[in-house]
Amino acid sequence: MPHASLRRRLPVVAIALALVGGPVGVAAIERGKPRARPPQPFRIGIVAPARSDAALDRLEPYRRRVGEVLGVEARVERLPDERALVAALVAGRIDQAGLSGAGYATARRSCGCVEPLVVPRAADGSAGFHAVVVVRTGSPITAPRDLDGRRLAVAGERAIVGRRLATALLTRDAGSAVTPRLETVEGPRAALAALIAGRVEAAMVWSTLEGDVTEGYGRGTLHYAVAAGEANMADLRVIWTSPVLPHGPQVVQSRLDEARRRALGEMLIDLADVDPAAYEAIEPVHGGGFLRIGASAYAPYLDLIEPPPAPAATTGAVPAGAVSSETDRPPSSTRAAADR
Repeated sequence: MPHASLRRRLPVVAIALALVGGPVGVAAIERGKPRARPPQPFRIGIVAPARSDAALDRLEPYRRRVGEVLGVEARVERLPDERALVAALVAGRIDQAGLSGAGYATARRSCGCVEPLVVPRAADGSAGFHAVVVVRTGSPITAPRDLDGRRLAVAGERAIVGRRLATALLTRDAGSAVTPRLETVEGPRAALAALIAGRVEAAMVWSTLEGDVTEGYGRGTLHYAVAAGEANMADLRVIWTSPVLPHGPQVVQSRLDEARRRALGEMLIDLADVDPAAYEAIEPVHGGGFLRIGASAYAPYLDLIEPPPAPAATTGAVPAGAVSSETDRPPSSTRAAADR
């Protein structure tokens, strides 16, 4: 039998050993365990000068909102132009960005790694526009097939929507045998002016085709010309329209988990009502709020962009000529200007 004094000392020794050896033992065990990685920040890409603090200040309400909704740090990454923005998405260096329709199509064709979440609506509720060919009232041109050999005013080579996409869609509907004589002008407003002045026989413009016809519809080249007293709809006739070409979307990386994509999409849908400052920060042009949209809505853009060579998906390269500085939104947007 142990001595009584020894029995009394054993609990004290055990406690002392626990106090001295316990933390060391726990630390040794913890060192053997893999440490959990901190959550990756959510990276929002924007087009802005690299040293422009004003761009960061403008986006701060949106950055803060995203961080609160997703429960992670949100960062803003500045890129010099849309080509660089697309390349950053393709390379996985950013998680979200607002793109033009052509920019989204380029990223999608390059890597298949992005998806559109929402599209902004203009104040009139429209979420897109149409490419439109107009002629003077009384013209013998009554259908796209009649444009063969006729002078058609279109925007310059850098205009992806106003020229490349619009003429591709027109050729699809008119037939490849129909070849108008393209007369290059500064943009849709100049094209319409050339038509009214009689220098061409048709003009490629854009319109929502919604609203009062006598006012040139609600938004677009015709509307602006009528409002400025430069045109009268009684003197013009529409002979062809493209499918709806949606405004540029807010896109995210497809690899983001479904819960995050859903949370971000729901936040964007409610953003204009719940947090107007954050909405204005991320969408300063179209004030009508966001609508959900899918990839199929951008089929006209996707069909225009040729699939790139295989290395593009791994290097972050962007097909040459796929994205230009001439973009596809109405005036005063930095991402697109369909009426230039």
